[in-house]
Amino acid sequence: MPLTLGELIADPELDIRVEYWNRDADPVVTGAHVSELLRPGEWLAGGEILMTVGVQLPITPDDCAAYVRDVKEGGAVVLALGLGHRLPHQSVPPLLIEAALAEDLPLLGIPEEVPFISITNAVYAAIVLDERHALERLVELHKSLTFSAASGGGLEGIVATWTAATGVGVVVTDPLGVQIVASDPSEGTHPEEETLRELAAVLAPKGVRGALKTTIDGQPVEVQPVGTTRLRAFAMLIGNTGPLIPVATTALISILALELERRWLTSEPDRQQRARDFQRILIAESESEAEALVRAAGLTGAEFRCIAVDPGDGSPTDLVADLSLTIRGGLIRHTEGGPVEAIVASDADIEEDLRRFAPASAAGIGSLMTPGTLASSRAQAMAALVTSRTLGRPVAYRRGFTQDWLTNATDLEMAQTFSDAVLAPLTQADPSGALVATVEAWLTANCQIDPAAERLRVHRHTVRARLRKVEQLIGQPLDQLDTRVELWLALTAKGVHRLPNARPMDS
Repeated sequence: MPLTLGELIADPELDIRVEYWNRDADPVVTGAHVSELLRPGEWLAGGEILMTVGVQLPITPDDCAAYVRDVKEGGAVVLALGLGHRLPHQSVPPLLIEAALAEDLPLLGIPEEVPFISITNAVYAAIVLDERHALERLVELHKSLTFSAASGGGLEGIVATWTAATGVGVVVTDPLGVQIVASDPSEGTHPEEETLRELAAVLAPKGVRGALKTTIDGQPVEVQPVGTTRLRAFAMLIGNTGPLIPVATTALISILALELERRWLTSEPDRQQRARDFQRILIAESESEAEALVRAAGLTGAEFRCIAVDPGDGSPTDLVADLSLTIRGGLIRHTEGGPVEAIVASDADIEEDLRRFAPASAAGIGSLMTPGTLASSRAQAMAALVTSRTLGRPVAYRRGFTQDWLTNATDLEMAQTFSDAVLAPLTQADPSGALVATVEAWLTANCQIDPAAERLRVHRHTVRARLRKVEQLIGQPLDQLDTRVELWLALTAKGVHRLPNARPMDS
């Protein structure tokens, strides 16, 4: 414990005389200073015992009161006057005692056989001993936190160990301010959920540099970011902290970051499975199959949308981690060389999440669709991503987006030239338009054969034969997204909105 005035006075080797002290308070002495200035207050840091032999000690009541007031306002917790036959004062002047009483500042008399350096040594020896004990406690705390993490206690064990050792409550939240784990509420009232979200909203844009100290409901609260290179969580410390708590806090934050990274690494198999689920939903052959896969993946609701986010110069793994924390319940995947993609529920505030956690990333947002038509939402997201890279902000696809874009952002003659160039192999090989109609029906039917055949009123084998012919004519496989998007844009530019009554082409 720090040295108090009572402990200093009780030291038998010092023989200190108490001239005035209101013993209802026992101030902590954090330093020792000697000064013969008339106004020493500006040279004080606070918490000291100020020692003087009173060479210039004021002799009038007003001046003496002003001197003591300056010492008190400077932060000194004790005033000590050196006494002796060879010194200016053999006893403490009554005016000085009266001034100390008026300011409620403890006043001591130091006999000449007790040099000031003895008191200074006693003060700093106590400080060194206290710091040693604090460091020992810090080492023990670090060992306990490390053991808790290594023994599988997880975030819950780390938080409980911290609070038991320090008495400081802690709440760990995700970057959105949603609570992940918290210490026992009996250690202090935890902030309300809304307050946690508000604090996170302020700090999240600053990433791992976001930290603050504040007061909530009369309690001091310190918020620290958790993460190595990317923000993973916030740790909110609740309660009064000691002088070495900042060092202890660093240990806590480091171990929390390691535990969160461990959780992320150990969840890799689950992420890989969810990426496979993502693809299975896109290629499902029926609405019922796609809906079953969506429910099995834990997504709820009737409609969902796809998003595509460009990692840019950053790490796709970090972006996946950010979106995994942000988009709760979503399916997320990343394929080599492509964007980070996600299937999210209708109630997700995607634009806000992207603004906060991927502010420099281009992003395309598809329309809400049923599980069986999510491939179309993904195509929309990929097309919107292209526009987003140009505009420098997330772009949400909407119905009629392509037509508006081709009309307003592209020269109509250029758009028609593009359409003719893409579709020329099909129109030249089949002037009846059956190949073009089949491609549009197939794309509109989420690239599924049976619905396209129903719409064309032909057999599904006919649709398959025509699509094989299309691949031969354009020289590109239809299972590539770029090919499908190019054909889709060409059809839109041509203004093919209704299927012609095409007769089956001879196969």
